[in-house]
Amino acid sequence: MSLIDITSANSKLHIVVPQYYPAGFEVDDYAADDMFEAGALQNKEDMMSADGKYHAGFVFNPSEFTINLMPSSSAGFLIDDWYAAERAVIAAFGCNATLIIPGLQSKYTFTNGVLFSWTLVPPGKRILQPRPAVFHFETCVRSPM
Repeated sequence: MSLIDITSANSKLHIVVPQYYPAGFEVDDYAADDMFEAGALQNKEDMMSADGKYHAGFVFNPSEFTINLMPSSSAGFLIDDWYAAERAVIAAFGCNATLIIPGLQSKYTFTNGVLFSWTLVPPGKRILQPRPAVFHFETCVRSPM
């Protein structure tokens, strides 16, 4: 397979919040220069013994996923409402997400996560700046489209 078109612009992200948006919503109006990013996953812990032997083992850690939304994004307003609902009931609503990247012919499925942090007010510069939303998920799995 020879990939020429590796644009991010035609990617699709769908987020489902069973307790609040059971049908889910499509994410729109990403920041052009910084749309989304999945953080590096640290899945090992290691240590050295007193006599210099190296030891390592597999551990589970959450998968971090960040999206950056323009101040006018309708998805941003939906996340505002989601955050407000969680705050009102003092609870975390679980979520799942699916990211499709046609240029890689790949689908990434994020499961059992939460909205970990949200920027409530867009940064005010000469013009309003994008708002990051950070999610933590139990798993992220890639599959071919």
